[in-house]
Amino acid sequence: MPPKPSMKYKKLSFIVQNLFVRYPRNMGETIRETSNICLNCRNWISSSIASYCQICGECIKSKTNSFLDNSSLGKNNWWIWIVFTVIFIVVWQVIGSLPLVGFCRLLKIGTVAGYSCSLDELVITGASKAPNFLLMHITFVIGAASFYFFLKILHNKNLLKVLTERIRFDYKRSLFALSIFFLFAIIPLTATLLTNSSELKLRGDIIDLLLIALIALIFVPIQASLEEAFFRGYLLQGFSLLFKSRVLILIITSSIFACLHLMNPEPWSYGVGTYLISVFLVGMFMGLITLIDGGIELAAGIHIANNLWVHLIVGLEDSVIPSSSLFITTNQNLDMVPTIISSMSQYALLTVVFAFRYKWFSKLKKYPTL
Repeated sequence: MPPKPSMKYKKLSFIVQNLFVRYPRNMGETIRETSNICLNCRNWISSSIASYCQICGECIKSKTNSFLDNSSLGKNNWWIWIVFTVIFIVVWQVIGSLPLVGFCRLLKIGTVAGYSCSLDELVITGASKAPNFLLMHITFVIGAASFYFFLKILHNKNLLKVLTERIRFDYKRSLFALSIFFLFAIIPLTATLLTNSSELKLRGDIIDLLLIALIALIFVPIQASLEEAFFRGYLLQGFSLLFKSRVLILIITSSIFACLHLMNPEPWSYGVGTYLISVFLVGMFMGLITLIDGGIELAAGIHIANNLWVHLIVGLEDSVIPSSSLFITTNQNLDMVPTIISSMSQYALLTVVFAFRYKWFSKLKKYPTL
């Protein structure tokens, strides 16, 4: 004879029968929003742990939203997207720069430790570039806080759903992308140094470099991640509600990304056309790997690595955020064709590495048409 069921088993059976079988048909929309749906009989399944439908017995497979599917979550009235974008940019660029503006006005009243500031350029100059570097990155901290706050208040969206389709943000992906970028960047730098090329000049300001490195390791991840969250997260998902073509939304968001960089001094110093195309290609590459991988983790890792490289290893003379990088490039002109070929080769190589590392080839077979 089979053993008699214990009292604990009877209580559990009673709960399952009454909560998971009898009540779901009469439960309201609150439960339905967090429920699965049986693809066979189309009945709502209120249990998040059930393996089979209580109505027809079909095996239940939970549906996980893709990265672009997350755009439908929260409030998506067209005017909310516009209001959020305007408020976010104003808070990020205007209110976020108030600490820098305030310090510059203070320096206009009287010099502090030999530092001065031009209100026209909002660049603090002096014995160290660290004060200016720090205050310029405070802008992104304020921008990041406003992004999170207004995303919740206006859209009622979960920040995680804007960043990735995964159940948590995959920091390991970002670290892997950062490591691969540095590996690929060190190889040509070593080759340039071994050939005694005149394109690089050693700065030699080690003390200031170490101070800026400490600030950069804290604030650059915030700065780069904010830009990726807005351009490759928020805007990609937003335009996916208007256009079905993934190619089109990549072109639109990459164009916006490139045009906003016209506010930097680099395009006017090194060639507007070449610079714009370079930044546009960066945007396309970042957007592409975001769509394929289902999140901004890889793009954020590459963006962080790129900015750390420019700030700490090889910098430009005219930069939107001056730093004391170890080397400075003396090449004042960017030739369009070599720049495009070099960029495309680098992006293709990175894409292949990511594809093998994260098994994109099998994923692309099931991927919707672009």
